[in-house]
Amino acid sequence: MKKALFLFPFFLCSQYLLAQKALKIISYNVYNYFEAEQERKQRFISWATTQQADVIAYQELVNINEQELAQLGKSIGHPFTALAKEKGYAVGISSKYPIEKVKKVIKGMHHGFMAVSIQDLNFIIVHLSPFSHEKRGEEIATITDSLTRWSIAKNTIILGDMNSLAAADSLEYNRNGRLIPMLKSDERSKLSNARQGHLDYSVTDALLKKGFIDTWSRKDHAFDFSYPTLEFGPVPDSSKERIDYIFISKDLKKKTSKSGILKDPLTDHLSDHYPIRIIIGPTTPLR
Repeated sequence: MKKALFLFPFFLCSQYLLAQKALKIISYNVYNYFEAEQERKQRFISWATTQQADVIAYQELVNINEQELAQLGKSIGHPFTALAKEKGYAVGISSKYPIEKVKKVIKGMHHGFMAVSIQDLNFIIVHLSPFSHEKRGEEIATITDSLTRWSIAKNTIILGDMNSLAAADSLEYNRNGRLIPMLKSDERSKLSNARQGHLDYSVTDALLKKGFIDTWSRKDHAFDFSYPTLEFGPVPDSSKERIDYIFISKDLKKKTSKSGILKDPLTDHLSDHYPIRIIIGPTTPLR
């Protein structure tokens, strides 16, 4: 009995320290699940191991099953994983900590999305349609309506490849004649971020209107792009886009720091997207 009484305060202290620990969170479009190339996958494992992230949200997990994702998670020190679906392009997540309250929505979504709880944080992992902004608008409405229905509001992180532009970057997209080639490119392809001769920002604006915060703070960051990487050669200015995001609910603003697009010799070629990162801690301000 005395031993139990001695251990109980230790348990409470351990739980308190765990709750106070900052979490490093990464979102990554892993390029057709590493193009099914074992060597590319091994490079990711080496990179992710050095990153020591607590949570990684994935997009483009193509035709893999729960067991494969679990194996990938274990190889980078993440014993907990969850996958939205096993056929086609899916989103998923791996974590050092238990993943709870898993919800998946596939119907009406190009890739599907999922909501999970880790360390009392709500993670909403998304990969919006690569095609029209109208479809992406429908998908983001489905996501925000689902959050309302599930009573998910605070302690919420929406992260992933949104295939959409942000108005915060509009000056960069418009300067030096970049708008015209971007519009022409969108008009020639099925990948449209153009609306009536202008660039469309309605998808990310919808999240801002719901009160979410784009963690890429304009106060401290000049423009940077998350897509494309150097995998297919040098990137002209007219092709640089920020389409990968981590949005947070307002209550997390003072706890969020170190938003970044992670660029290094490995991520230059691991995928066609760069990974993005934030840190959620008990008191750190957004910067």
